[in-house]
Amino acid sequence: MKQKIVTKLLIVGLGIATCIGVVITSTVIINKKGITDGYIVNISGRERMLSQRISKEVFTINSQDKYDFTDLDIAINEFQNGLDILKFGDKRMSISSSSRKDIQEQLKKIDTIWLSFRENVRRFKTSIQTLHTDKDFLDENNKQMLMLSDNIVKAMVKEGLSGEDIDNSGRQRMLTQRMAYHLMRYANKWDSQSYEDFFSSFAIYNETILRFYMSPTYNKLPELKEQIKKTYDFWIVYSRHIYSILASQKNVVDALNNIAIQNNELLAEIETVVDMYAEASVQRRAYLAKFQYSSAIILFLILLYSISVIRSIKNTFDGFIQKSKELAEFQGDSELAKSKVDEIVLMSGQSELSEVAKNLSTFVEKAKVVSKNSNRAKELSENITNEIALITDDVIKSVNSLEISDEEKEKIISEVSLSEDIAIQTSEELISTSKLLERLKKSLDTIAKYYELSRKKDL
Repeated sequence: MKQKIVTKLLIVGLGIATCIGVVITSTVIINKKGITDGYIVNISGRERMLSQRISKEVFTINSQDKYDFTDLDIAINEFQNGLDILKFGDKRMSISSSSRKDIQEQLKKIDTIWLSFRENVRRFKTSIQTLHTDKDFLDENNKQMLMLSDNIVKAMVKEGLSGEDIDNSGRQRMLTQRMAYHLMRYANKWDSQSYEDFFSSFAIYNETILRFYMSPTYNKLPELKEQIKKTYDFWIVYSRHIYSILASQKNVVDALNNIAIQNNELLAEIETVVDMYAEASVQRRAYLAKFQYSSAIILFLILLYSISVIRSIKNTFDGFIQKSKELAEFQGDSELAKSKVDEIVLMSGQSELSEVAKNLSTFVEKAKVVSKNSNRAKELSENITNEIALITDDVIKSVNSLEISDEEKEKIISEVSLSEDIAIQTSEELISTSKLLERLKKSLDTIAKYYELSRKKDL
């Protein structure tokens, strides 16, 4: 059984709507995923830049002898926020955490290195702050230490002590300057030679001032004793800052070494996760693009089918219209005419046209009833006219036989003639109507033949 025209059009419409819906939906999803993937790749790439920026800030702070951590703290916070977004997603940016296990594992590696890296940065910040505080103290009190050492020399000269004692005391002034120089050099270069030179000067100064402070000879001289005690007391405070500098410097050096190593490790792991995100983005876009290609192919096939359906419908209606024109122009009642009508009305086609034929056939059947009624009306009209004529003749004969005045006879005959005229007029109208109905009957008979044949073909 052939499909209806409406059915074919519904198939075409639904197919086109479905394909367009799939294309639009996949395009929206691809664009949305593209934006999200762009955010993710951008964030992961920014993490790579931030790790380098943190390391740069650390080494810059150390080399420039300052400890303004504003930029460093900003970079640390941004890195942590970016890592949290990659790990847990961000609703505000419509970013969800990756479902791929390899990416999750890679993020765990980065997080482990980052925690250690961040701890070394924190250790560096704490140590460099302490180091700068201690350095500032030494810078501010270096002259004080030098002056106190010089006062001991003056006191020994005043007391008339031996040249050896004065030389030892004078050497303390030189050691004060030497310690400051080597300590600064070691803080900048971290080299073992500077540290050894510094520590050698420190040990000699510490041993000498302690010997002065414990000497019974010097303690017997009040003015010298007072100068030695002032210098010794201040040296205790001064040396604590020196020890703190050494400890802080060691922590700074260790932290910087760890940061340098971990920075490379962190960078390598971030590079890996950036590649993973980029690969996942490409795969996802390629997967979604397949829907577009599939829909485009199906849409093309539906387009071909639509063209075929449209051509078929056009040809069918063209044939239907042409045959209707031939039928309207055709006349005849012979068997040849009937075969000609059969040829004209033969429609191999669509169910909708068959339905039209059935409906018109119903109309024709009803028209036949009307035609029959028209014949009956004609017969009745003729009968009525004949009956009225007979009645009129009988009445006139009867009136003439009556013994009434001529005036009354004329009045009665006039009334009878008027009734006859009414009857004749009514009869003529019925005859005219009958003739019109008879013409309609002939037209409907021709149409009836056409649609009866069409209905037989459908059955």
